[in-house]
Amino acid sequence: MLIDETILIRKTQETELTYVRKTEKDPTNSPYILQWSLQEHKRALTDNPNILHLLVIERLSNKPVGYVLINGLEDENDSIEIKRIAFSEKGKGYGRKMLHLIKQWAFTDMHANRLWLEVVDHNFRAKSLYESEGFKIEGLQREAIKINNNYQSIYMMSILRKEYQENK
Repeated sequence: MLIDETILIRKTQETELTYVRKTEKDPTNSPYILQWSLQEHKRALTDNPNILHLLVIERLSNKPVGYVLINGLEDENDSIEIKRIAFSEKGKGYGRKMLHLIKQWAFTDMHANRLWLEVVDHNFRAKSLYESEGFKIEGLQREAIKINNNYQSIYMMSILRKEYQENK
């Protein structure tokens, strides 16, 4: 479990997948992220030791405000991917707080050398947040994924351990 004064991040329970799917399908999220079936989410919870399926909880209300999928726990190159982020509560700083906790965990606890993610090129809000948190653009993959039957270009972004340590 990761925790600060506002949020805590813990493993998602199967009973919470209804919230996860609702958040994923929300019109403010669905243009930017791939949609997983309930079965895919269940498999991520139980069948893949390389993936962490995490829920972001607002501590005061004890209510979920988002979720995050982490991939690469067993990566031999010490490279961890933030595979998916979606929040039901936006504009309250939860995403930034989540990134702080995930970066600290990845570089301190997991001894990762690189933390990376992909962001749809027109998701300006998320891209701006990632840049402000030290992530650098590595490249643009043109029309690399299909979301809602539309081809989307995605930026690959990363932060290295040495960059994290320099800016702590």
